[in-house]
Amino acid sequence: MILYPEVQQKAQEEIDLVVGTDRLPHFGDRQNLPYINAMVQEVVRWHPVGTIGIPHVASEDETCGGYRIPQGAQIIAVIWSFTHDPDRYHDPSTFKPERFLPGNDRPPEADPRAYVFGFGRRVCPGRALADSNLYLSIANFLAGFKIQHAMRNGRPIPVSPQFLPGMISHPAPFEFDVQPRSSRHAALISSLESKHPWESSDAKNL
Repeated sequence: MILYPEVQQKAQEEIDLVVGTDRLPHFGDRQNLPYINAMVQEVVRWHPVGTIGIPHVASEDETCGGYRIPQGAQIIAVIWSFTHDPDRYHDPSTFKPERFLPGNDRPPEADPRAYVFGFGRRVCPGRALADSNLYLSIANFLAGFKIQHAMRNGRPIPVSPQFLPGMISHPAPFEFDVQPRSSRHAALISSLESKHPWESSDAKNL
């Protein structure tokens, strides 16, 4: 959101129009928040947390694209290449939720959720939970907060997207500033503690 403030603004305008400022978004709002849904798709496409898929093994001899794949061969899908294929995604390095919305004289681009969670018999069983969690996290965070550059000596601290290596790709630490969008939003956020109070851990029972 720091790199693409116009995306943050569009998302917050949609939330304010559909949900208002008296409550936070919930699951029932999802079908009426197309831009937020497009953000969910673009988040997993722009930088998938699993840049390569879990290894598969060919159960029988196969031919794909003119290449022979023998039975027992290990196959690793490079998810990053799928999500940044310029034949599939226009300007793939840019974070652009609009690519998944109809209009702009082009059909919506391919939904990356079809493969970023794996595919075939090895597809992630938690993909629906992950997708729902992303929607709620994005919608609620943007409903209540504004994300912007941290300041130093009166100047914004620049941010460049860098990610740490590993099986799961995490963003490298960077400085940022998060503030409630208004006093009304701050009160709305604070009210959650009374609606959903902290409870003691169940660890002792486990």
